Amino acid sequence: MPAGVDGGVDAAPPSDAGAPDAQEPAVEPDLACPGATGCETSDDVQLQAGAASVEITPDMEVAETFTDLNGNATWDALDEPFDDRNGDGVFQGEWIAGFGNGRAADGVHDPLWARAVALRTGNTTVALVVLDTVGYFIDEMDEIRADLSDEGLDLDHLAVAATHTHQGRDTVGIWGASIGDSGLSPAFMQRTRERVAQAVREALRALRPANIEYAAFRLGEVDPDGDTNRYIGDNRHPNIVDDEVRVLRLIEAGTGTADSPGSGTTIATLVNLAGHPEYLGSENRRLSSDYPFWLRQTVEVGLDAGPDGAPVPGLGGVCIFVNGAVGAQIGPNHIHPRLWDGTEVVGRSLQGGQTVGTQVGHYVLEALRGAGATTEETASIGFRTVRFRVVVENTRYHIAGQQHLFDRGLYDYDDTRPINRLNLPSVETAVTVLDIGAATMLTAPGELDPAEFVGGYEAPCPYTPGGCENLLFGGENLPDLSRAPEGPFLRERLASRRPEAAQVWLLGLTDDYLGYFLPEFDYELAGGLPYIAEAPGQHYEETNSVGAQGWPRIRRKMQELIEWRPR
Repeated sequence: MPAGVDGGVDAAPPSDAGAPDAQEPAVEPDLACPGATGCETSDDVQLQAGAASVEITPDMEVAETFTDLNGNATWDALDEPFDDRNGDGVFQGEWIAGFGNGRAADGVHDPLWARAVALRTGNTTVALVVLDTVGYFIDEMDEIRADLSDEGLDLDHLAVAATHTHQGRDTVGIWGASIGDSGLSPAFMQRTRERVAQAVREALRALRPANIEYAAFRLGEVDPDGDTNRYIGDNRHPNIVDDEVRVLRLIEAGTGTADSPGSGTTIATLVNLAGHPEYLGSENRRLSSDYPFWLRQTVEVGLDAGPDGAPVPGLGGVCIFVNGAVGAQIGPNHIHPRLWDGTEVVGRSLQGGQTVGTQVGHYVLEALRGAGATTEETASIGFRTVRFRVVVENTRYHIAGQQHLFDRGLYDYDDTRPINRLNLPSVETAVTVLDIGAATMLTAPGELDPAEFVGGYEAPCPYTPGGCENLLFGGENLPDLSRAPEGPFLRERLASRRPEAAQVWLLGLTDDYLGYFLPEFDYELAGGLPYIAEAPGQHYEETNSVGAQGWPRIRRKMQELIEWRPR
């Protein structure tokens, strides 16, 4: 039976309704375009594109703040006074998501955004919106889709993603004042839904004929020292990092020239890179999108001084950052960022985030203006998407649901009885394959371990910074690489489905937010208190996953959706 948690919206039952995998037929998309009713195949092959950005930053002029007497960036309820603006005696802070509880914002470093791009070819129209939040549940997305559908907009599919910034307002619920308090603000959540919808409308209204430009590079190849760990690093075994940066630029038709990469009027630039936006660290109390702020700003407006000291012009338009396979906490782990002059800076700091974001943004500009960039006059658009249910085994998630920290629907259990291993709830989620011209993309409704996307266990270990000798970097309870699966991995599967595709993207934290997705050969639960305690070694991520059954089921749905063909 479906049951809402704290007002969660019960969406229509998915096609498989959570039946055991062994009894399920192969995936049949809920919608596949072009070709379905309403998005019939068309002879119109001209790509149209539009973009918009709408701010979602909380109003800190009216926010309640506290006095951090001990300087730990955390509100210690019994000892630290707060500004009780409404006189109710309850501290209602703008709780920052990521790291621990009790981190209330006291200001804004840079605005938080809903950044949208809309694309249309023939009768197929899609929109992608990326939010500066730690994560965003499918239930919130469904409310936005329902509102837009009621307006009769010509939109076949809306994908919503989170950048996963650890410096934005809590949109999940587990980062409130204390471990038992929800960090959600119903007013903020409603305002965010309204502004996402506004961004979609504005992007659709801005649709116009467009050309498309592609570029890609690996951080370890563009860095002067060949050092991936100047920008991102792994925090978990095995040490596998997808350091490819994929770029797609939409240009107003007729304003650029194919023999002059980077020319023309930019509508939007999409950048796909895997890296946790947590460079500002756990002691930061100013709202921020973290390193994506500097990355996007560099792409849009350029730099006063690049590596040679000369100004670097930006491209204008709306830059949209989409995170990738970050599921081993890929980010500022064991890294050593350096300024252009070689001066090393602290990775987890304001300067570290600015350095990494600015330099990656610079390399994006270089790639788009370089000989490796390609431009096409148009691009076809296509997608297929499927919804399904996943069992939630994680005891921490059960407790969070029962304490009303989350606001999402639960299904397939008896809500009059306690949740236990014989009465486990399911959540509804989704995955999508999206094709944009020469780019093929797969959404992951959470934080996907890069090993599941690119593989990389065998020599020469192309995704391990420094090579195979760094695949395992010491510690206890290490993964048994002899149990690691052989390919094809998700990236290979996507590439083989469309051999003509020049780029393969992983859109992380898109379509939903279900925590970490980890390979079975390295999935370890603590004895006695699984999910509550961590197993010895690098096994934090298991405590923030839906459970041991979750990722294998999601991966199977992804694989079947990739392989699906119209009948």
